[in-house]
Order: sequence, then structure tokens, then C-alpha cells
Amino acid sequence: MPKPVLVVGPGAIGLSLAAGLRRAGVAVAILGRDAAAERRLARSGFMVTAPDGRREQITGLASARTLKPPARAAFFCVKSGDTRRAAAAAKRWISRETAVVALQNGIGHEKVFRRAYGPQRTVIGICYFAADRSALGELKLNGGEDVLLARHTGNEKALEAARALLVEAGFRVHLKDSEDGMLWTKAAFNAAVNPLAAACAVEMGRIEADPALREVALAALSEAAAAAAASGHRLDYTDMADKLMQSCRNTPRQRNSMLQDLAAGRRTEARAIMGPLLLAAKRRRIPAPTLEVLAAVIARLEQSLRKT
Repeated sequence: MPKPVLVVGPGAIGLSLAAGLRRAGVAVAILGRDAAAERRLARSGFMVTAPDGRREQITGLASARTLKPPARAAFFCVKSGDTRRAAAAAKRWISRETAVVALQNGIGHEKVFRRAYGPQRTVIGICYFAADRSALGELKLNGGEDVLLARHTGNEKALEAARALLVEAGFRVHLKDSEDGMLWTKAAFNAAVNPLAAACAVEMGRIEADPALREVALAALSEAAAAAAASGHRLDYTDMADKLMQSCRNTPRQRNSMLQDLAAGRRTEARAIMGPLLLAAKRRRIPAPTLEVLAAVIARLEQSLRKT
């Protein structure tokens, strides 16, 4: 049996990756936080609904807990708050030859993975596609197919292994020279729309279509970009506002990750996404009133979840 690809975190991004790999005939093992749910997923698979409405059952997954190490590659698609736990839990399946790929939101996890696995095995990336795990065993794809992977000193072999697997799985892969710019750009985009859509319980298309929501999102984006630039983080695009609105138009029915988390009663990734931007703004004395309000609203919503 060929060495499987390990997918750590069977959420929306992890299942999107698993679906693409299985379509390509790649052996996939799932590692989840809950062993029973992991076994059910391996036994029954999951249903994928494409943007055009077509449905497909994905099967042939393995439970990581039933496999002997090592894995061919390990893709981490976990929430930012689970980074350390997931990195430690997956170590038994990761050898010196295993490419370790982190596809996560936020800033700061890159240091965790390099400490755990070293710079040569570690590849940091981000996803620009929309997926919604609406229920256990159900995944809805809402558009996009782009994955960005960053070069880092010494990670050439792991980077190529990751790129090849993602291309095989049907994703459009872009290699980036600046990991820093890649992460701060995605954080700025996420900070502009994720907390706003989550607080208002609206899909991404409403952010672009509603004048008031659009104005708030663009104000948050401007503050985030200014804070990043003042702190020396060069963003990937000069037309950030245009790209943000285009993203909303391209995925009008998408519930972003913060909205999905709140709907499921989970803590969001607001701290990992917005925290570094707010800290940068504070240190550089960049006004960020919109970001501050959005962060406070999400914090209040998370507190209400803990009380229920």
C-alpha cells in the first residue's frame, strides 16, 4: 500500500483537500480531534456539492489512528487555536522525508510548525477558495481553486512535493517568495470581511452588494493594510480593495469561517487573524477604530456562546 497523505483537521479546507486527492486516486488518511468522528468519516466518507449543484460521494478514506507511520505528506488544516496540539498529535506519522504543509488562517502558526518539524520539512501556505462544511458528512464548495505556498530557506524539496500533490488534486498553485507578505495579505482580507459577515450572519455576497456593509469592510481593510505597511509588512497587492470585492462577488453564497464557527458554537480565529493587525496598529499609532469594534463584537459573541 502506498504511503498515504495525512490530512490533519477534517473541516471545510481539510475535506476540500481530501476530496481532490481522492479524485486523483491518492491514498488519504484523516486525523481529527475526535477519534470516533474520524472513524465514521473514514467508514462512510462524505458528500461534496459543487458550485453547480452536482453531488459526489467521496470514499476510500482511512483513519490515521489505524495506520502505521510514516505519511507521504501531512497537510494541516486546523483552527489556529489547535495548532500546537495538532502539530504534537501528528508527529508519529511524520518522518524526515515527510513534507509538512500548513494551510491555515492567521499569523504566528508558522513558527510553531518550524519549531516542531524544522524549516526544511515545513511549507506555509494559504487557500483562496471557498468551502462550507454545513453538517457532518456534508461539504459544499462555493468557488475558487487557488492555493499559495511560500518558499523558505531550505524547504525546496518539501515545497515541490506539496506543489505536486496539490496540482494533482486539481488546485491552482502559486509559489510565493515572501511568506510574510502572503500571510499578512490574507490576514488583512480576512479581518475586513470575516468578523463583519459573522457578526451580521450574512454570506459573502451581501458584503459587496450592501452599500453599508461594503463601506465597513473597506474601512477595515484600509486600517489593516495601513497597520501592516507601517510595521514593515509588504502586502502582495496594490489593489487590495478591488480584489476583496471581487472575492465577495466570486463566492456570493459562502459562509466564511468565522460565521461557520459561530453557527457551530465554536470559538473563532479572530485573535489569530485580527490580533497581530491590532497590535501592529497600536505600536505604530495607526488608527484602527473599525477593526477594534469588529474584534470587540466577535469577542462578545464568543462570550455569549460560552454562556449557552
